[in-house]
Amino acid sequence: MKLRMHVVARAALAVCAGVAAAGTVRAQVIPRLSGPLQAASGAAAPASPPTTYVAPSVAVLVTQTDNSNFGLGGAPQSDTLFEVAPRLFLDSEHARWQVRADIGLHGMYYRRGTEPSLVAPDGSVNLHSELVDHFLFLDAGVLSQQAAISPYVGQGGPLQGPRFTSTQWQLKPYINRELRPGLRLQAHSEATWTNVSNVGAQSGIVGGRYLDQLVRLDQAPLDWGYGLVAEQSYSTYTDQPYASFRDTTARAILNYAVTPQWVVGLIGGREKAQAYRADATAAIYGVRTQWQPDLQHRVQATVEHRFFGTGWGLEATGGTPLLRYTLNWTRGLGSYLAPLSGNASSATNISALLDGLLTSRYPSPLQRAQLVESLLGNSGLPAGLSTAGGYYTSSTVLRNSAVATVLLLHERDSYALSLYRSRSEDLFLPGQQVLRLIQTASSDNVQTGAAFNYGHRLTPLDTLNVTLQREIDTGFGLNAGTSARQSSLILQLNHKFTPGTIGLIGARRRLLRSTVVGDTAETGVFAGLVHRF
Repeated sequence: MKLRMHVVARAALAVCAGVAAAGTVRAQVIPRLSGPLQAASGAAAPASPPTTYVAPSVAVLVTQTDNSNFGLGGAPQSDTLFEVAPRLFLDSEHARWQVRADIGLHGMYYRRGTEPSLVAPDGSVNLHSELVDHFLFLDAGVLSQQAAISPYVGQGGPLQGPRFTSTQWQLKPYINRELRPGLRLQAHSEATWTNVSNVGAQSGIVGGRYLDQLVRLDQAPLDWGYGLVAEQSYSTYTDQPYASFRDTTARAILNYAVTPQWVVGLIGGREKAQAYRADATAAIYGVRTQWQPDLQHRVQATVEHRFFGTGWGLEATGGTPLLRYTLNWTRGLGSYLAPLSGNASSATNISALLDGLLTSRYPSPLQRAQLVESLLGNSGLPAGLSTAGGYYTSSTVLRNSAVATVLLLHERDSYALSLYRSRSEDLFLPGQQVLRLIQTASSDNVQTGAAFNYGHRLTPLDTLNVTLQREIDTGFGLNAGTSARQSSLILQLNHKFTPGTIGLIGARRRLLRSTVVGDTAETGVFAGLVHRF
C-alpha cells in the first residue's frame, strides 16, 4: 500500500513534537508580515521572480516523557529524549529544468537507553527537465523516509514502534505534444524501484519494482471531443513472484462541452488483470464530468465499472481569499510499490492549501514557496495535518479513501481541519485464495480519524498552537479482532528570538487503546530551537 507521504518530506519537528511543531520548522525567511492576509495581498512579495530559493535549517529538541515506549507494550518507562534534525530545502527553476529538494537527517538519543538511539534519513530530491522543446520531458527523483509497520501501535510521536526505512527511486521520460490546436498526444514510461532497510530478518518486508506505461490522445471538446487512452501497470516484489500484478486498460472517452467551463463525458473500454496463475477480464463503462469556473475552483469526477466492481474518483478544490478546502474520494487499485509522489500528502496538505490561496496573485512557484513559508511561520500553522496512513502489504489492494481538508485564516487566528476515512483490503483474483495463507502482511483495515489545529498570534513574536487528533483503526478479514483507538492533545508556544530563530516549549498527552499492544498513555513536555540560516 502506498504510504501517504508527499515528495516534500514531513518537517523535522512534526516527527519530534507532533504535527503542531511542523509550523515551527518552516520559520520565515523573508521579512515578517503583520498578519497572514497581508502576505496573501502581496505586501511582502519579492520585487522580481526569483530563480533559486534555498533554506537550510537545524532543529534541536529535548523531550521529557513518562512513557518512552508508548505504543510498544510493556510497562511505562520515563526517559529524556534528545533530537537533532538538520534540513535543507531548495527550489530552483530555470528555462529547461527545475529541481526541488527537501532533505534531512533525524538523530535521536535516549539518555537512559530505554529505546535504541538512531539516525534516520528523511527527504526527497526531484528533477523536472525539458529535453526537446514542447515534446520530450524527463522527471526523476528519490524519496527516503521512515515507515510504520502497523496501524495498531502508537502514532503521531517520535519514531516509535516497529519501523523501517523505505527509499524509492523514480524515472519517468514522457512525451507531451500538441499536434494541432486542441489535439494533444501524451505518453510516458514510468519506473519506480523501492528498497527497504533496517527491517528484521523475519519481518517479511521486501522492496520491488513498479512500472506504468501510458499513451493518450485527447481532442478538446468544441462542442464535442474525444479521448483515447491505453495504460498498463505492473508491480512485482523482490523474490516473491506470486505477489506480481499486472493491470491493462483501454478506454475511449466521448466528451461534450455543455459550457466552456463544464464538460461531461461517456467512457467505454476493456480491462484485463493478471496475477500469479490467475486473470480476470471485464468491460469498462462509466461517466465523467469536470467543472472549472475559474482558477480557484474545480470539480472533477469519474465513475466506472471495473473488474473489481465500481471504481470512482472525486476531486474538489475551492474557497475564498480567507477560506480554502480540498476533497478527495477514490476507490481503486493500490500498491505499496507505486510512486509515493502520486499521493495526497498528510505532511504538506496545509502548505498545498496556502499555495492555492496565492496561485492567482503569484504565478511564480518560487514566490509562492517563500510566501507559504512566511505564512506558516507567522500563523503557527503546521505544514500538514494527519490523514490515513499507509502500511506495508505484500499484495495489491483495493482502497476506498476519502479525505477533506479545510483552512481558514484571520488576521491573528488560523483554523485547520482534516477529516478522513480509508478502507483497504487485499485483492486476490479468482483462484488465488491459497495466497492468503502465505502472504506476509494483510492490509484489511479501516482507518477513521480527524485532526484539528488552532493557531493564535499572541504578540508579534509569540504564537500559541493547539492540535487535537483522534483516530480509530479496525481490522477485518485476516485482521479481524484487531483494533486501536488513539487520541492526542498537543499545546505549543513559539517565540521568535531573531528573524531566523524560533524557540518553542510545549506539552502533549496521548492515550492508546489497542488489542495488539494493550492500553497505555503518555505525558511529555518538550523545549527546543529551530534556526533558519
